[in-house]
Amino acid sequence: MLIKIVNRLTSQGNEFYEWTLCDGPDGVEELHGYATDLITAFSKIIEWRERIAAEYAAEIDQELATLRNFLTENETD
Repeated sequence: MLIKIVNRLTSQGNEFYEWTLCDGPDGVEELHGYATDLITAFSKIIEWRERIAAEYAAEIDQELATLRNFLTENETD
């Protein structure tokens, strides 16, 4: 996992944060966003990490179910 947060300024001089998250196997999941403060930036990063983890967990569950079916019924879905 790689997290990068950079503070920037708008043309009016207001500060905002640009964040990047590289997660998943070999950093294949790359997400990018903006936030008005660090709390929001970290909240979004945590939210996306949870989503990515849930998607990978669901994929593994499906693969295990297929394997279980193959081993017990000697056939695939």
